[in-house]
Amino acid sequence: MEQHDRIILQFPFYWYSTPSLLKKWEDEVLVYGWAFGSTGDKLHGKELLVSVSTGGAAENYSPNGEFEYTVTELLRPLQATSNLIGTSYLTPYVLNGVNHLSDEELEQSAKDYVTYALTPELEALALR
Repeated sequence: MEQHDRIILQFPFYWYSTPSLLKKWEDEVLVYGWAFGSTGDKLHGKELLVSVSTGGAAENYSPNGEFEYTVTELLRPLQATSNLIGTSYLTPYVLNGVNHLSDEELEQSAKDYVTYALTPELEALALR
């Protein structure tokens, strides 16, 4: 991670959160003295991109939708983590409704994702 400018966390969005193995990785890797704290500056100035896929349709992730929150709102803990470790939190890449996509749509979304992830100038999200 120290050798790259952009860190990408890619995972399926389970129960409005990260999979448990990713949380375990965070606990073991993003430690005081390395990722944060008085001497924890190894990730400062880097970019953090979160990429998630959901089984639910996009319209479910809205204030008026079934889940009442946007995916971006539900990812706030990762944004707060980004702030703590000194990275710039980029606008997440979200692929909704994967359970209902055709093979062709999945293939196109994979291409779109690669294009997005490799875009040099992605917008960073502010906390407010």
